Amino acid sequence: MADQAAVDQAGASVANLQLDEVTGERVSKSELKRRQKQRALEEKKAEKAAAAAAAAPAEGKKKNKEEDESQLTPNVSGSILHSDALHCTE
Repeated sequence: MADQAAVDQAGASVANLQLDEVTGERVSKSELKRRQKQRALEEKKAEKAAAAAAAAPAEGKKKNKEEDESQLTPNVSGSILHSDALHCTE
């Protein structure tokens, strides 16, 4: 009799579980909702990161070295040229 009660109780708890289609696990309804909400947030973050990555290269195009040097003052460009010369001799 005690074994039958344990089987009935286990069967009832399994009946209350929902199937998580992504993982294939059987979980409680509240756990399933929590997982679905977390997946939705992760998906939104991934979309946002992809959009930011796509926009970043278009905005941040690098200028060539001559254009960068033309923007410098004589004092700054001289110190950069001096440091470049030091690196070349090493």
